[in-house]
Amino acid sequence: LDVFGSGPDFKEIVSRAEASGLSMNFLGAKDHQDASFRDYKVFVNPSLSDVVATTTAEALAMGKFVIVAEHPSNHFFAQFPNCMVYRTEEEFSKCVTKALQREPEPLSDEDRYRLTWEAATERLINVAEPGRKRNLTAQALDQLSWRTHHLLTNIEQFRKFAGAGVGTRHAPEDLRKMDGEQYSGAGFFDRARTKKARA
Repeated sequence: LDVFGSGPDFKEIVSRAEASGLSMNFLGAKDHQDASFRDYKVFVNPSLSDVVATTTAEALAMGKFVIVAEHPSNHFFAQFPNCMVYRTEEEFSKCVTKALQREPEPLSDEDRYRLTWEAATERLINVAEPGRKRNLTAQALDQLSWRTHHLLTNIEQFRKFAGAGVGTRHAPEDLRKMDGEQYSGAGFFDRARTKKARA
């Protein structure tokens, strides 16, 4: 398995792979247009932190199989015939085996267009367009979500619980003089990370 990329966790990932005896070739970061990528038939993106996985879109556009985790950032890609989604380790293994035994389907003109920046921009405009008609249920949910968020984020106890920090409802006059330790509230969602950082 050839692995491309870099980042703050790179050394830890390499060490863990070596300790587990995995046959993985870490080739570092490469430009998305590198000619060597053309030789691959399968692209695996196990990330659960991507917001928009452009590498996945590029692999689909190149006519490759892509194997991704069940995650909101991958819902768009799951529509494509060459995309395989896994939820467990067993499903991941089945996806890899299936992809290696078959050939990717040729992209239709429609699917190829959906992977362009032009199509992505159109989808964004359709969602954000002012005055766009929405049904009453969607409008009611929008109002409920906004009011709930507005109410809860104005309650200091909830802000502390959620990890916003003590006294962070209003920004200080001079952000350059802000002391992060002063606002540390060890909220419920940040508790483990805060304790680890202090240790």
